[in-house]
Amino acid sequence: MPRFKAAMVATPVKARFEAVAKEDFAKVLAILKGLDFDGVEVSVLEPEQLVFSAAMAKEYSLEIPAVGTGLNFLHYGLSLTHPDPGVRGRAQERLKQLIDAAARVGAGGVIIGLIRGRGDEAPSLEAAYELLKGQLAELCAHAERQGVRLFLEPLNRYESRLVNTVADGLRLLDEIGCGALYLLLDTFHMNIEERVVEDSIRQAGTRIGHFHIADSNRLAPGLGHLNFGSILAALADTGYTGYVSAEVIVKPDLETAARLTANVLRVATSGL
Repeated sequence: MPRFKAAMVATPVKARFEAVAKEDFAKVLAILKGLDFDGVEVSVLEPEQLVFSAAMAKEYSLEIPAVGTGLNFLHYGLSLTHPDPGVRGRAQERLKQLIDAAARVGAGGVIIGLIRGRGDEAPSLEAAYELLKGQLAELCAHAERQGVRLFLEPLNRYESRLVNTVADGLRLLDEIGCGALYLLLDTFHMNIEERVVEDSIRQAGTRIGHFHIADSNRLAPGLGHLNFGSILAALADTGYTGYVSAEVIVKPDLETAARLTANVLRVATSGL
């Protein structure tokens, strides 16, 4: 797999989220290792789960390129833009704990996705945006001290009203001005929000810190209508050489979804 490293999103907990591998974690690791993946992206609730997952992944010589945090929103309602300052404080503290754990285990970065909130909890979207900006600035300063990157993921409008497009994300990065804050681009969300996915990838350029791959229906690459040859060529044009991580609904089964991902990455990048 030239140019890009390959990973898949998995979780060691019983997650209320469909686009993640939920099978026995050791089984996931064994399948990924057998298919020559380089890493496993881990979605967790508690920092201890990240430490445990990292120790297991190390046994299979797999890296942890990113740490998913959205389960804290789905399970506990933690949100950086909640009108209750207590809830915001708990979200901030949980993310700082995960940043600290990521530094401890050498994970590539911590994702700011659903934990930012949907944008409709605060009195207005503008108020939610200002809350998010302030919270991210504080988190980013903490991440810089720990030597950890933060990955802000633009989400489609049906999941959040805050930061839906690459342009939205770039604007927020510029307003915060923190060197540890990057974009996480996801082909599933981009297919909904971007006019031309490849153009938006090139627009993000060197601000891309992590990359999620899923087809138009959120299944494994090759099971929908996205052109991953063109998409990954655009990603290569930016100079990106990091991880491409499959965040997919695991159907028809884990091994098939992982194999499809590996094959698409291999074929799409063979000519780059």
